Amino acid sequence: MKKKLVDIMEWDERYRLKLINSISGYKGVHLIGTKTESGLTNLAIFSSIVHIGSSPPLIGFIMRPLSVERHTYNNIIETGYYTLNHVHKSFLKKAHYTSTKFPQSTSEFESCNLTPEFSSSFFAPYVNESNIKIGLKLIEDNEVKANGTRLIIGEVQEIIINEEYVEKNGQIDLEKANDVCVTGLNQYSSVSKFKEMPFARLSEVPNFKQKERPDNVVFNEETQTYNANLLPYGTNVGAPSIEPTGMSTWNNTSINSFNHNFKNKIDLIKKEYQLLIDEYKINDMLYKTSMSFEPIVGEDYHLYFSEKKGKNFLSLIPPSSWKMKHIGSFVLNNDKTWSELEI
Repeated sequence: MKKKLVDIMEWDERYRLKLINSISGYKGVHLIGTKTESGLTNLAIFSSIVHIGSSPPLIGFIMRPLSVERHTYNNIIETGYYTLNHVHKSFLKKAHYTSTKFPQSTSEFESCNLTPEFSSSFFAPYVNESNIKIGLKLIEDNEVKANGTRLIIGEVQEIIINEEYVEKNGQIDLEKANDVCVTGLNQYSSVSKFKEMPFARLSEVPNFKQKERPDNVVFNEETQTYNANLLPYGTNVGAPSIEPTGMSTWNNTSINSFNHNFKNKIDLIKKEYQLLIDEYKINDMLYKTSMSFEPIVGEDYHLYFSEKKGKNFLSLIPPSSWKMKHIGSFVLNNDKTWSELEI
């Protein structure tokens, strides 16, 4: 099929939308979390996320034209903060239905049974179910004049990620995280790695004109000869496969079971350790916060950031009563430790 622009514009609108939306290929799937100044949370699914740069770390996304009310856009402009949360297979269906046109007074978190997660140092809500989360601050809001869409660019303020998905070189293993990708508006696919290439250097460019030998052909580079007949195992595609027998099968089953149980224990320790670190960060932040009164055990307090003074302060006034930048709400326990509240 070969079509010119004039032909494309004559297509049925829905047909054209699906084809053009999917022709650019697979795209990542993310949930953008926002919150109004009054504390109402919002969540929406996006597939137009793009890497802008690493120094400083910038990420962009495309917002559709403002011909109708866009709650996500309004909240970002109002507060300046939002979160990006990777979507995994485990909650894909819930994530997909955040695209429903709920009224502004309805939180997609509640309607789609997803859990808002608040960081003590960040305004907008994360998605608790996501294992890869990014907190961003609005840097630029650019109109794409060709069609009225907007390129929103944010600077990364913090990241929250399960460390088991981060490789030693910093690469994130999205397959291990069970990430999903999408073509068009609703055709989702699994993320699967199949090959890793080295960094492309001019001195290491292969000779692509030289024919490569198939994988099942055994060739000795040192002697420049084929040596399949000298090997003690089959090398062609028709050779019988090697199967474990006897105790090997029992060993493999037992080892797999042990590894699974051991991994679960390690994950539990990691989770408890992370909870301890989070508790320390909350208490460290609150005990360094400006207080003009002595907090009472069991009382709810609200943490705000003062743009005028450039520092945090604690107050009894709930976030719904004024438009100060709300960071989080906390309660003082009997042992003089602070715990974060979900409001």
